[in-house]
Amino acid sequence: MKKAFLLSAIVCALGMMTACKSGTANENTADSSADSTHMQGQPYTDTSMFKKTEDIYVDGNQTEYVFIFRSEGCFYRMLHDVENDSVELENFYIAEDDLGYYCYECSQKLESMGVKYHETSADKTVYCQGGLAYRPQDCCDCGVLIVKPGCQFEFVDLMEFLFGQEDSEQ
Repeated sequence: MKKAFLLSAIVCALGMMTACKSGTANENTADSSADSTHMQGQPYTDTSMFKKTEDIYVDGNQTEYVFIFRSEGCFYRMLHDVENDSVELENFYIAEDDLGYYCYECSQKLESMGVKYHETSADKTVYCQGGLAYRPQDCCDCGVLIVKPGCQFEFVDLMEFLFGQEDSEQ
């Protein structure tokens, strides 16, 4: 009798745990379907992959830094170029992942330097006093624009900024 009672208790406990887990799974499924339904009507740019960027205005009285990353248009153009080749598409996403890492490292380096810096994409313009402006030549440019006093612009490639000139040439 004791064995039957213990066996039924174990079966009930397993049943309750299974019910709880399936309830959690159903909740997650319901939540994810609600999220995906919500996201279907939203443009891709509302996700965290792309930041909303604007033109930057600097005063030119002190050295300021502008972290410029590739534009959304560049990403989609490059994606379109490789979307029909599975190997190239995989390589594209690996390269995007690497770029994300290096962009993170760049922002960390700027923060560790303790300097004032701005962030924007390569399809925006950096304005300085006296009508001087800098706009990257290509919407795929990625690096740091150093604005020195007197509105002197110096664009440094991302890898050059992170590792120095000799490593960026490799």
